[in-house]
Amino acid sequence: MDQAGSSRESTLVGHLTPDTPYIVMIGDVGTGKSTIVEKLSHEVGRSSKSDLSFTRTSEQFWTYDSSMVISDTPGSNAAQDKLGHNIHIAHALNFNPVWRIMIISKADTRMDNTLDGIRKYAERMLDFPMDLMGALITHMDTVTWSGEDFKSLLEKELGIETVVFSGLDTPREILLEDMKEICVKGVEITIDNENFLKVFKINDSRLKILRCTNREVEDFKKNKAGFDKQRKLFDKENDKVDLIFEFQAYMRREIEAAQRRVAEENDFTFSGEEGANEAGHIANMVNQMRVVLYDVRVAAAEYQSAHGVDQARRCPHCDLVWTKVEGCDGATTCGNRPSTSLDLRDPSFGILATFTFERFSDGIFSILKSGKRNIPKTISTDPSKYYGCGNAIIWNDMPRVELPEEMRAAIPVTMDDNVPVLSDNLPGAQRFMDALAGLLGCGVAIKKPKGKKNKPRKK
Repeated sequence: MDQAGSSRESTLVGHLTPDTPYIVMIGDVGTGKSTIVEKLSHEVGRSSKSDLSFTRTSEQFWTYDSSMVISDTPGSNAAQDKLGHNIHIAHALNFNPVWRIMIISKADTRMDNTLDGIRKYAERMLDFPMDLMGALITHMDTVTWSGEDFKSLLEKELGIETVVFSGLDTPREILLEDMKEICVKGVEITIDNENFLKVFKINDSRLKILRCTNREVEDFKKNKAGFDKQRKLFDKENDKVDLIFEFQAYMRREIEAAQRRVAEENDFTFSGEEGANEAGHIANMVNQMRVVLYDVRVAAAEYQSAHGVDQARRCPHCDLVWTKVEGCDGATTCGNRPSTSLDLRDPSFGILATFTFERFSDGIFSILKSGKRNIPKTISTDPSKYYGCGNAIIWNDMPRVELPEEMRAAIPVTMDDNVPVLSDNLPGAQRFMDALAGLLGCGVAIKKPKGKKNKPRKK
């Protein structure tokens, strides 16, 4: 790039602020992302009829009226250089607070096929705020079904309420207005080497490896199905609570064991030219297992809700926000400590049932209650470690408030699926993750619409 070009782009980046609407478009090769960018920005020469992905980097462009910035990204499923393409998509998500992630899907004769083009991306982005996700359906002039029918299907199947439709003859003004209407407040997204493999699929379709990973996923699903059937045999409430949390821990261990088996069976070293592909196969397997594990998390959440830990109330004296883990709804004091460390959210406390899980070669899943384990209480008696003002309060009379984000993060300690998609216990895995961290440290540039001066949109 010449010196003038570099200076111009630096100036443009300076106009971009966290308050600038910023939309990132992601999707498969050939779904029409670049065509949408050309229509919205007056950029030319980005789309192609080539059989291979034409867009190979992520680039940001002001719309033709300078009201927002949109990011064009390579196809996530490119036949060549999947890792490089998805690194660029990660750069786009890290570039600026994201106001909307639009999953681009090409309209197909069957609505189900169009929906599947969105589903595979949405399921990988479970950790992102749901109201950040949207869909943009291209080639609407080639199908007979209506946008309203698809919108209902999308909301019913995936819970995504935001969708924009575009055809060859859709005026740019209408498309831009539709995009403006679906913008939400920007959210900081960080894609790093810890979550990159959760979000992006970078493996090839080598059948031998896929058979191996598919077998592990099917076994994992059978474990979950067997558990769902066997858990009905336990009728004591305490057993049900302990059972769901212990099974959750068991399933996490099974994910790591499956990673080891696949790596050993296929001689993975996670190095050289094949390193990214090997890591991608492991990640693809684990991501499918995460969807199954999510159902277990939902069951655990039901117990949390039943015991009030998903409710928060504010002290009228000091404004501290509390959640109740034991006791009645009557009088107490702000900052009063629970009488016991037994916590339904954490199976490492109290007196817990111990279960053994096993699936036999004939497919039968077994749950055996093998006893109890006693864990010492660890409640601090040091008043200096207490929080709260100590004033008298009545739980039922305290105003309800929305659960703060920091409290939401602290509560589901046993509900998260914090299993690494690539365990550092696998030989060579840490070396690959370090290299991936380096690749994610690069930046991207923003381009202006041709012939227009870029100005930040006035709020």
